[in-house]
Amino acid sequence: MQIQLEDLEYQRRAIAAAVGVLDGQVKNTFDNSNLFGIQGNITDLTPEQLEENKKRIIAENNIAEEDAKLSPDPDVCIEMETGTGKTLVYLRTVYELYKAYRLTKFIILVPSIAIKEGVLQSVEDFKKPLSDLYGFEPACFEYDSGKLSRLKHFIEDTQPQIMVMTIQSITSDDRIINQVGRDDSFLGLTFLQALGKCRPVIIMDEPQEGMDTENAVARLATLNPLVKLRYSATHKVVKNLLFRLTPFDAYRDGMVKKIEVLSVAEKNDEATLKIEFSSVQTTGTTVKAKLTVWRVNGDGFKWKETNWLKVGDNLGDKSANVSYRDYTIERIWKSLHDQKHHLKFTNGIELILKERNGDVSGLFRQQLQWLIRRHFQKKPVLAAQGIKCLSLIFIDKVDNYVRDEGIIKVLFREEYAAVHREIFGTDPTPAQIEECQGYYFAKTGGDEYTDSENAMLKNKKIFDEILRDKRALLDLANPREFIFSHSALGVGWDNPNIFNIATLNESYSDVKKRQELGRGLRICRNQDGQRIYDAADVKEGEETNLLTIVPNETYETFAAQYQEQIKEIYGTAAAGSTLRKLHKGKPAKNKLTRGKLFESAAFKAFWEKLARKTDYTVAFDEAKVVERAITALNKLVIGDYQAEVVLTRIRSIAAETIGSEEVGRETENLRASFTPFDLVEELSENTALSYPTALEIVSGIENFAAVAKNPPKFLAAACALIRDIELDEMLRTLSYHPTGESIPLTE
Repeated sequence: MQIQLEDLEYQRRAIAAAVGVLDGQVKNTFDNSNLFGIQGNITDLTPEQLEENKKRIIAENNIAEEDAKLSPDPDVCIEMETGTGKTLVYLRTVYELYKAYRLTKFIILVPSIAIKEGVLQSVEDFKKPLSDLYGFEPACFEYDSGKLSRLKHFIEDTQPQIMVMTIQSITSDDRIINQVGRDDSFLGLTFLQALGKCRPVIIMDEPQEGMDTENAVARLATLNPLVKLRYSATHKVVKNLLFRLTPFDAYRDGMVKKIEVLSVAEKNDEATLKIEFSSVQTTGTTVKAKLTVWRVNGDGFKWKETNWLKVGDNLGDKSANVSYRDYTIERIWKSLHDQKHHLKFTNGIELILKERNGDVSGLFRQQLQWLIRRHFQKKPVLAAQGIKCLSLIFIDKVDNYVRDEGIIKVLFREEYAAVHREIFGTDPTPAQIEECQGYYFAKTGGDEYTDSENAMLKNKKIFDEILRDKRALLDLANPREFIFSHSALGVGWDNPNIFNIATLNESYSDVKKRQELGRGLRICRNQDGQRIYDAADVKEGEETNLLTIVPNETYETFAAQYQEQIKEIYGTAAAGSTLRKLHKGKPAKNKLTRGKLFESAAFKAFWEKLARKTDYTVAFDEAKVVERAITALNKLVIGDYQAEVVLTRIRSIAAETIGSEEVGRETENLRASFTPFDLVEELSENTALSYPTALEIVSGIENFAAVAKNPPKFLAAACALIRDIELDEMLRTLSYHPTGESIPLTE
């Protein structure tokens, strides 16, 4: 498959913005740019000329100076929404810079192996079409500290050169590129210093990922770049922002796939045995932890964080929730094995910081079922257009998939077979189920699996297919359709034919939503390598380019987090309501004066009646309370513990709002585990009832289905009802008795 090159207007503008910074620069020649055998880039533009160029470009691209953050630094920011082709843009920028100014030295700096492999694959994909377009082909290679002759060739050669390297290659003193006094050094310089003599154009891919640290900035200064071209959708450091393609623009103009969110969230899960180890405090002499649990207060169950807890604390007492009665903290420590904080209860349950316990299999099953269903619905429609359908599944524990009995692997096999039978009417073979799966994990020396990129290098077949030869995954003859991965694919890896993404985490995903979406936003390609666009009048929901996200949270939560990330970068026109300031300083106090009214005979007579002190007594008829309580509890409705599945289509994306429409919802019952407890004893302890009276009430309950659905929730609701009945009965018998005393008017 040969990837086809497109000439898109917004990409041309992004290229022109970077190239235009050097407008007026004379072309480099051997005579003016070669010194002591080092072929470098030069510029004779003054700071004033460079600033004038920047101002002209931001005006052309409608970017305000305050947003552009104009600076004399050699940085240039190009902001492009994920999936709109920034890699191709900066590759074409290399060609244009050579064509316009004969600049020959380019370094592409990336934050990870995944991104590096993606860049190298893009260079290979576009080598022929770019060569045909420009009439020359730059030499491109991956930096390898074991092949320093290639680095020397880069420094000396007069032809255009592109070197691709990770930021980690240059940020440590013990790296070969930084070592002083080597026998093979270039002119007595470190290799980084020698590269600095070339004044390379540095292209920074995702610079916010570790390229703006104090150490990284110092290393980059040694490279003495002619210009640093910074490409990202989410810049953290903004200097000389010359081009911006926002999510709103990209989504509105069909530059990326349309998005629908198929949220799968728990409903009526109050009092289930969920616990999340949310934070740890290691200062002081005692290690403490905060847990997020189902806490009981006057309003019922709330999923809230506890106060700081220590060893010996009982979670049932601290949360006022009987469900956690068997959870007493035994130990809080940082493991030498995984360098993570752990917390263990006396019942053997162990948590890791930022993770949640509890039975997640029901939720995972629903997420996989709906992901597979959408995949099977899209697959034949796409295949008819020569498009391979791929789905990406993020997980947070490798062990949940790689083991044969791993929960995610088992659930995937079961749901794949069930949904295949439902949609196609046939049972898939075991071989089909196994062959359709690909993964981005690897085995370590200890025979354990990992998502480490370095370990992944050893698993060459999978590594090459997923990272180095993404085109193979686009082939309809390739059986792999579902890619499982961990955080290593969270940034930097994408594929144009990802049509569905699920996040199967035991806690809510903390992966940035734009990164999560970005893995599948690119416009898809067919078997000829051509991008396939939707017609302008395509019916909503029937787009070829439709990305389905299956998060483990409600749509409202997902959208709010995504929108917050948009606001962080673009701000918002909806700044919120302005609180009206009525006065300054301390509020004035109202002064009450007795005046003549309080001294009148009429008021004194009124006060004499009002000021009499009284005692009061209350009593209630237990038989009446029992009768009313049994009637009320038999009418009590407890909702089923469910997974609520909601399909929402996103129509527009902006900082102010995300336009969306709900198009359907389903619910599926789940199963939960609860701590057993004595219902009679708990009713007695949490109300004014004696044990025999509580027993009489429980004996009269016929609504056992409600009790079985969620015993702790039933208990909390029952206690609230009984307390209300007790109070009502007390008020019926309330009586006051004068004591003979009164409150003096002078008090």
